[in-house]
Amino acid sequence: MTGRHASGVRAGRAARWASLVAIVAVAVPGAIGADSPTAGSDQAEAPAPVRVDHPVEVDPLLRSATGPQHVLVRLRGRSASQGVSTSSVRSAQRSFAVDAFRVAPSAQVVGSVDSLLNGVFLTVEAKELPALAALPDVYRISKVKDYEKSLSETVPYIGADVLHGGGNTGAGITVAVLDSGIDYTHEAFGGAGTVEAYDAAHDDPVAPTGFPTARVTKGYDFVGEEWPNADLAPDADPIDAVGGHGTHVADIIGGTLGVAPDVDLWAIKVCSAVDTACSGQAMVEGFDYAFDPNNDGDSSDHADIVNMSLGSPYGQAFDDDLSYMVDQATAGGMLSVAA
Repeated sequence: MTGRHASGVRAGRAARWASLVAIVAVAVPGAIGADSPTAGSDQAEAPAPVRVDHPVEVDPLLRSATGPQHVLVRLRGRSASQGVSTSSVRSAQRSFAVDAFRVAPSAQVVGSVDSLLNGVFLTVEAKELPALAALPDVYRISKVKDYEKSLSETVPYIGADVLHGGGNTGAGITVAVLDSGIDYTHEAFGGAGTVEAYDAAHDDPVAPTGFPTARVTKGYDFVGEEWPNADLAPDADPIDAVGGHGTHVADIIGGTLGVAPDVDLWAIKVCSAVDTACSGQAMVEGFDYAFDPNNDGDSSDHADIVNMSLGSPYGQAFDDDLSYMVDQATAGGMLSVAA
């Protein structure tokens, strides 16, 4: 995937939500008229919901929350990986968004996923969450939780050299690394390994110089360079910071001296360039990207393996949506490896 193609994928998703905002701006200046879209009108063509009798699940962390909240609203309709056309999923999401703006005026759509999970990211005032939960299309509302990069121990000796001697070097396998990006100019991945090469690659996030490469063949930056000190600012350049965590992880997996030196690596940047945090929204979007990288509804081009050397605190009372996506991806033939 070229930088232009990767940018096109994200641009397509952004355009989809830009057009939605335009629709909502026209449809919801006040009360919705009889000709305005509703949940029933677009949902009619979608297959039966997953579990229509299931009460709406609301994250316990949201029950006593106040002020603006960053949430993921999972809809009752199925995702594309469950046999529904992408257009039907997106139609249901557009219909939900119109209703969401009607009952929760503060709601703003900030993203969506449709391959492994039918969900819409919103920022919304906590006091309006009960109205959202009452909408018929809503299955679950989760507070978006961020993650932390994890690489507390080096990989022990596992006999990889024996595998290499037998010709097992990972050739033909794709590994998507959800992390802080990959420095694809590094000599461990066949790059020049110079400051000049790194600076040139980092200069243009829209059409990065030298990306993709023969080793880092796909990728996208779902966070940008300043989050969490600023809003998420996705771009087409998933390059890591110098000495970054994602580069370290990718080197262990598939660097010149790595466990599988001939795998194709995908750099999916979901962790901050200036902090240890990994965006919960970017994680969900990045995982969805790994399953359908060109967002065309055909997941046959998914990564073979997804690696997540990160995690969140144990003992959370509310299962996270990423775990659900892992289950869906597993059913779709993609292996997930997590810290």
